[in-house]
Amino acid sequence: MPTHSLIPVTLLESPSFQLERLRRRTREEVEDALAERRTTLREYWVLTCLISATASSQSALSEALAIDASDMVRLIDALEERGWAKRERDAQDRRRQIVAVTKKGQKAHGDLVDLVTEAEDRALDASTNKQLKHLRKLASSILAAEEEAAGEDPAQP
Repeated sequence: MPTHSLIPVTLLESPSFQLERLRRRTREEVEDALAERRTTLREYWVLTCLISATASSQSALSEALAIDASDMVRLIDALEERGWAKRERDAQDRRRQIVAVTKKGQKAHGDLVDLVTEAEDRALDASTNKQLKHLRKLASSILAAEEEAAGEDPAQP
């Protein structure tokens, strides 16, 4: 891993470079923690989406999380194998699969939320609570502006 002194100031001041370094650092810490529970970050994301909704279609999950439809099938397969999610045919459109969280998935999610939060805290341990609050607010603001520009309702998942 390069040391700070080898990185040009132009890169150190670049938001895309800074965000990539932050993304990599937090993602590695979170993925390592989740690996201890034999799950992945993307499985956690899907489970979190299912927790916040009564049910969702596979295609809606794919779109919301920007995950390829075939990858989403594998992610949901893995969640089903653990008993964390279940698929059912949509009564109004038999071609559509509805995915819902199970009670076992709800319990697992509660444990995973704590695990992910602790891993994120470790990855960002040099940051103060005030800085992290500012980072979250900034990220939310940027994403909301992006969704608004795309004509989406930022309040909708």
